[in-house]
Amino acid sequence: MARLIDVAKAAGVSRSTASNVFNNPDVVRLEVRKQVEEAARKLGYLGPDPKGRLLRAGKFNALAVVPPGQIGVFDAVRNPAFQMLLAGVGDVCDEIGSSLVVVSDKTGGFGIRNALVDGFIFSRVEQVAQFEHAQLRQLPFAVVDFDAGPDVSSVRVDARAGCRVAVEHLLAYGHRRFAILSFLRSTSPARFFPPGQDRPPEAAGTPIDQEKYTGYADGLARAGIDIGQVPMVRADPWDPGAARLLLDAALDATAILSMSVMQAISVLEEARRRGLSVPGDLSVVGFNDIPEAARCNPPLTTVDGMGLQRGRAAARIVIAGNRPVHELLQPDLIVRGSCGPAPR
Repeated sequence: MARLIDVAKAAGVSRSTASNVFNNPDVVRLEVRKQVEEAARKLGYLGPDPKGRLLRAGKFNALAVVPPGQIGVFDAVRNPAFQMLLAGVGDVCDEIGSSLVVVSDKTGGFGIRNALVDGFIFSRVEQVAQFEHAQLRQLPFAVVDFDAGPDVSSVRVDARAGCRVAVEHLLAYGHRRFAILSFLRSTSPARFFPPGQDRPPEAAGTPIDQEKYTGYADGLARAGIDIGQVPMVRADPWDPGAARLLLDAALDATAILSMSVMQAISVLEEARRRGLSVPGDLSVVGFNDIPEAARCNPPLTTVDGMGLQRGRAAARIVIAGNRPVHELLQPDLIVRGSCGPAPR
């Protein structure tokens, strides 16, 4: 196998000049570059080993995004809301000429300990142990949708405020009979929480889901409605029976509050299958805005989870690698056609 020194000898130049042709071509005269490149082609030399170059530099030009460990890479990358986060990170990677890597944490930290990257973005981390490996490697990192304390950089959206506004929007239409579709971040069976059952915010799931639940509670309380009296189903967003279970359990509900945009879309589909008019018979609000939300029939009203903005902000924090930074983004309610006056 040809080596760099072989190319230098064949081209009649020093090893350092041949190295500059591949690593710093701007400092080498054009005719010399062509001479070295021709010698390399003849010898079948493809260039310096990138692994060695990266190890010497101590930099890999790559950022890693770690999806929630309990759902893994497959379910994460097919989730349109997670795709928006990745797109935001990817936008910044393009700006700096870096790569984007999705690293699984379902391997007990093996991926985080061994990924050849310059920093990590943890998505919806619930356990401190999931980013201790990055701390041990002394790599910069940030967490998304999770407050890990003052010493850990974070980017969050004010989900509580966004969900309160969603409830207020429906209350203004005269709705008083609600049902909630909560996000189960695993493939466990859907669970129904009937009205009156003891239900702390933790029943909604992870910290960001608890914030959504509390936001719903804030909005409902303004109309004198106890969220504990509102039927709720907690389900995996890909569970095809979740919308059916909710509508069966809350036959008199006129408004559905969904913590997931994909679940909200499934409610629209189930309502159509049952011959219900949206928004004539039933109004629906989701959380996170994705392209599919605007293409639904009817288009879905949803709280903008600001996935692109969260991804960009987290990537810039990791690249800067300075003192801890905490960003709280304020979401908007994207009003479309899935909400209307409460039926008489």
